[in-house]
Amino acid sequence: MKSIVNIVSAIILLLIFSDLISPRPTPLGTPSDSIVVDRLTVVIIEETQDRGRIPPEQLNAINSQRWREYVNKNNGQWRVLDPDTDVHKDEQWVQDAISLERESIPWLIVAKQQSGSSTPLPLDIDGLMEKIKK
Repeated sequence: MKSIVNIVSAIILLLIFSDLISPRPTPLGTPSDSIVVDRLTVVIIEETQDRGRIPPEQLNAINSQRWREYVNKNNGQWRVLDPDTDVHKDEQWVQDAISLERESIPWLIVAKQQSGSSTPLPLDIDGLMEKIKK
């Protein structure tokens, strides 16, 4: 009986600590990485003072009308923000987006009603469009 209890205890501990060893990615929509939206939403966060250090193709993607027109045609919403932007009077989805954790700048957040992603900004407009259309 003791050996069964020990085995069960070991399995439980293994399951508990397995997430600490190799955590599963947190999908957008969970409390630690979410923005609640009712339509296609695109947020690009970039440090405007660092524009001279951004590769030209990536800067062209940020400034491109192509992705903005796509979002607008799909009744979406979008923002391009500096991480220091004061958004406390803005809509909740903007406040939520800028408060998400980021590993680097520029950063891309794409959200829809049921899915989304929070990733480094792709290096060019084609990569950006692919992320938005996904």
